[in-house]
Amino acid sequence: MDEKKRVENGDLVLPGDYLGVIEEYFPGDGVKEENGELYAIRPGRVRIDPNKMEISIESVTDTPPLPQIGDIVIAKVIEVKPQAAIVQLVRIEGRNEREIATSKLAGIHISQVREGYIESMTNEFKIGDVIRARVIANEKSPIQLSTKGHDLGVVYALCTRCRAPLVRRGNQLVCPRCGHVETRKLSSFYRKLKV
Repeated sequence: MDEKKRVENGDLVLPGDYLGVIEEYFPGDGVKEENGELYAIRPGRVRIDPNKMEISIESVTDTPPLPQIGDIVIAKVIEVKPQAAIVQLVRIEGRNEREIATSKLAGIHISQVREGYIESMTNEFKIGDVIRARVIANEKSPIQLSTKGHDLGVVYALCTRCRAPLVRRGNQLVCPRCGHVETRKLSSFYRKLKV
């Protein structure tokens, strides 16, 4: 009969890997007992607590992030309505490596675009614009965003006539290809972020 390999504190294990026997350790988080033997039920690192005589598995993968109130997100405008813009979340700033773990739709109400009166949402955002926004509510779908603030708003835009990337000139955007001039709720990071 094969002798089963003992695990050490810090070893990497996979689900089903043998960890030891019930006489040595109590099964902790991520460990199951079968016929007196202990097995890993998830991938991770072995953690042995000698004081509790417990063996557990610490996950080495982080869970996909959920946008929290106050988080800055990068999103793409997919629809512009009279009172709101609908965007698709791309990533949470500072957590670029993981996909968002929720519905990727969010909304920006006309009252959350900027300080002061806004005549039309179509002057602030266009379909395809990439924006930088702050999460202001996440308890229901869609998540609510705000672009109030100097550093929030459109960070990348294409010309609505010829689809060339627009260049910022003051508070306006100018197309270097066709000369068309457009307005948006611009971020101070316009064309400075990797999108």
